[in-house]
Amino acid sequence: MMRIAYLIALLAFPAFADEAPQDGFCIKNSSDYTHLFQTETREGATQSARLAPDEQLCATATKAADGVIRVFENEDVVEGCGRIVPVGTTEALIAYAEFDRCAWGSHNQ
Repeated sequence: MMRIAYLIALLAFPAFADEAPQDGFCIKNSSDYTHLFQTETREGATQSARLAPDEQLCATATKAADGVIRVFENEDVVEGCGRIVPVGTTEALIAYAEFDRCAWGSHNQ
């Protein structure tokens, strides 16, 4: 019975899935399109993934206070958008635009 209540709570409050790890940071695709996303810790650990809308990618196990996130239109594009984000946060891409003109969730804060 407790498992069912827990699953209902997760479905009712999906924001919990967007929380960043305490030792990392995340990038979430809040745009309407699939793009190539990347995280990079200050230690140099990099990961990339194509994220559909509402998916996210997280970096973990960093000892630094911040890290770098990037998004590219696709794998063939050299120029994209990047920014430094503090550990413990999730930055959301609202809209992709070439040459570092992306709209980010933190722009609205």
